[in-house]
Amino acid sequence: MDSSKKKVTIRDVAQLADVSPSTVSRAFARPDRVSAETTKKIFAAADKLGYHEEAVQTRPSRHRHDLIAISVPDIANQFFSDIIRSVQHECFNRGVGLIVSETRESASWERMAFDKVVKNADGIILVSSRMPDSMIRKCAQARPLVVVNREVRGVSSIVVDVRQGVHQAVEQLQIGNCHDITYLDGPANSWSVGMRWKAIRGECHSRNIDVHRMWPGVPTFEGGYACVEQYLQHPTGAVIAHNDLMAIGFIAGMRKRGYECPRDFSIIGFDDDTVGRMSDPSISSIHMSLPKVGNYAEHLLAASVEGTVKPGQLARIPSSLIVRESTRTRGIAPKSLACANRGNN
Repeated sequence: MDSSKKKVTIRDVAQLADVSPSTVSRAFARPDRVSAETTKKIFAAADKLGYHEEAVQTRPSRHRHDLIAISVPDIANQFFSDIIRSVQHECFNRGVGLIVSETRESASWERMAFDKVVKNADGIILVSSRMPDSMIRKCAQARPLVVVNREVRGVSSIVVDVRQGVHQAVEQLQIGNCHDITYLDGPANSWSVGMRWKAIRGECHSRNIDVHRMWPGVPTFEGGYACVEQYLQHPTGAVIAHNDLMAIGFIAGMRKRGYECPRDFSIIGFDDDTVGRMSDPSISSIHMSLPKVGNYAEHLLAASVEGTVKPGQLARIPSSLIVRESTRTRGIAPKSLACANRGNN
């Protein structure tokens, strides 16, 4: 057997990058837990060796069911419901049925849901999957699979490129005379958490802005509300929240303690959802074109089922900042929190 054709393993990548296999695994699944320099070195080694560059081969199905499945961590979260709605719309246009599963942020629930539908679905969309990469690739061998809001090598993936939106967000906060930022992060087992934190940290460092991370967090109104007590121990002039729901909860908690947004602090969320537009103040938010994400996911899965595209495709959807009332637009320093901050230094 030609040694140049042998399967590249995680140990090969680790050896070339001069790190442990467990560090390589973390770099792919939880990039926020590995330094930027080490991650760059690991990815370069993986690309050089062709690690998981080959698409996962899917066993062909004998029968067509005209039915696909989608799983999401939380149906109540508008980020996920918007994606479900756009996928459902595309399914309706094609005369295809849709099975929806809620996994409640649990990898084991997600795998159980997959095992239940795999025999009857022509293909499956995993949104913000909590399963490890190895398990996702195993699932992709059973049915055509598209992963949304996460990148898995060898499996067709659709991710939102948050870098442009984060660049605009930090720039907006800097215009508002904010010199330090707190990031209210999301769930510990979310791949996108690592991507967002890396983008925020890198953008802040490039502008000499101090950034503090409160992690992990619960991506709900209650989760944002619960962050207030810890935040007030070391307050900053601005806050970026993992999503709009956390931002609204945080504003409510601060208001109960006598602080108002944007008078005392600015805040920006992610998702640009309806509740954020209706809140008081309305939430400045990083827009991520979720209907486009859902449409593309359904089209890519349909093409995979038909065999007209190869597995392992990667699509990046751009992001952008929508400015509303929750951020200061002129260089006015925050009032109460600026004094509180000096008192805590």
